[in-house]
Amino acid sequence: MFVYYFPFIILVFASLLCVFKRDALAAFVSVLSSLIVSALSIVILLKPNVTAGYLFIDGFSKIMVVLISFIYLTTALFSITYLKHVEKPLLKKNFYFLYLNLFVLSMLFSVVVKNLGLIWVGIEATTITSALLVAIDNDKPAIESAWRYIIIVSVGLIMSLVGVVFVYGACHTLDITKIALLKSANYKLLLLGSVFVVTGFATKAGIFPLHTWLPDVHGRAIAPISAIFSSILLPVALFGVYRVLSSVGMDSLHLYAIVLGFLSVIFASIFLVNQKFYKRMFAYSSIENMGMILIGLALFNKYAFLGAVVLLVSHAFAKSSAFYSTGNVLNVYKTREVSKVKGMVERLPFTAYSLVFSALAVTGAPPFGTFLGELLIIYGIYIKFGLFWVLVLATFLVVAFMSVNYKVARMAFSSSEFDRVEKVRMSAFVPLLNVTVSFVIVFLIGFIEKILIAGMIK
Repeated sequence: MFVYYFPFIILVFASLLCVFKRDALAAFVSVLSSLIVSALSIVILLKPNVTAGYLFIDGFSKIMVVLISFIYLTTALFSITYLKHVEKPLLKKNFYFLYLNLFVLSMLFSVVVKNLGLIWVGIEATTITSALLVAIDNDKPAIESAWRYIIIVSVGLIMSLVGVVFVYGACHTLDITKIALLKSANYKLLLLGSVFVVTGFATKAGIFPLHTWLPDVHGRAIAPISAIFSSILLPVALFGVYRVLSSVGMDSLHLYAIVLGFLSVIFASIFLVNQKFYKRMFAYSSIENMGMILIGLALFNKYAFLGAVVLLVSHAFAKSSAFYSTGNVLNVYKTREVSKVKGMVERLPFTAYSLVFSALAVTGAPPFGTFLGELLIIYGIYIKFGLFWVLVLATFLVVAFMSVNYKVARMAFSSSEFDRVEKVRMSAFVPLLNVTVSFVIVFLIGFIEKILIAGMIK
């Protein structure tokens, strides 16, 4: 049992060491911590499922622990190089790594507990630990986006807190394993509470209509923070939604979540068409991807569920690669506008190809894992709702695909008079590594299915 708690001990210890005003020590400890936690996540992946005390670690939990750990590792590595480019940071480097470690700690906590109230506490803690990281650039737009993030997400989390109270009133327990087995409960109150919880957690996941904080945060936060938000914070919030859906199991609640997912895909695709800023473009792409994942989780079909998890994992590595790459672009071109970035292949060849392939990955191009994930979700929609809704969804997915990849292709392959300035270093290597992992996920689908089947709520 101790191995399940060890990642938390490591992160707490690393956070305490970051309090000392030594930037090099904080960076070293954080990278070392991320390496140890990543190794432990693999050990946990191979361990039996756990339902003891406050812990509930099933197959989905294990995959989330591995995902959080490895994105934490790449974010820590990328931050070492990237923070040199932040001219007037809001936080000193040691406090940056302190909050990063606590942020990861709160996300890991959220995916291994079985009490709905504690899941709420964990997701709320992600807001507290990440708010200052959003404003690290210390300029007016960054600070405004941080305030908008706090206000909108807090509204959602207040809704989910009210929902948690209603669920307890209906079931007299917040243990998700007990709620799933209840035969007598106040079902009207349970449904109302579940709708509130789903809406609140969906707000944190950037799901329509309370998604407006996400483009602002991704548009102004520094690259490593945008990467960790999009790749694992949003999925952690959706994981909370899944816990509610799987334990309550009401068809009307599932339909509500599916509608939210559809609306997220539709509106994000529309907003992508005229998007002029590349970081905000990838933010809207995240909303579209989270919408697809929510649909897959809410359908409660074995194909759609597998597709949702495959999409979630592959998207995490691809989208983190995309945001790491945009950080490199911003450092060289000093602009966030798509139209002002030209000739990346000549000037930043490694970043250019990372951005191109990560854009293809996040929009569901074959042979990336995102393509197979979306295909499985679409098959689940076809089984449940028929061909018409498949065609509607596919239309907007094509719009998103064309919008993102056309703009990225212009940035990468347009002519330029600039000379090459990029060298092989950590800032160029990490995005290439992550987009490669996004492709490799294709070969791990059988293993992912095996892990999920062993750990799904029966």
